[in-house]
Amino acid sequence: MKLESVELRLIKLSLVAPFETSFGVQTERNVLLLKAVTDQGEGWAECVAGDEPTYSSEYVDGARRVLVDHLIPRLLNRDLVAADVATVLHPVHGHKMAKAAIEMAVLDAELRARGESFA
Repeated sequence: MKLESVELRLIKLSLVAPFETSFGVQTERNVLLLKAVTDQGEGWAECVAGDEPTYSSEYVDGARRVLVDHLIPRLLNRDLVAADVATVLHPVHGHKMAKAAIEMAVLDAELRARGESFA
């Protein structure tokens, strides 16, 4: 399967109820969605990074930047399956949430191409 492109979408999601932690109260969340387009179809995933690097060192804007500048370029136009993604991205240290998001999008595309569900 060849990864042809990856589209990133940043959406603002209002929470059903306020989410309170020791870091504060959150009523909405920025969510980074990924759409991986392959020669066999497309797959979707969500990057779970938060808005700020308070709970984790990863955050939405940083994940977007590392995806655009480092992760996606290493995967584009390669023949690969989801099981190959971690090996290809291994030289990039850290950024586990961003790496997981692109791997899930590729896996979703792979499964959809076989008529299987990620769920």
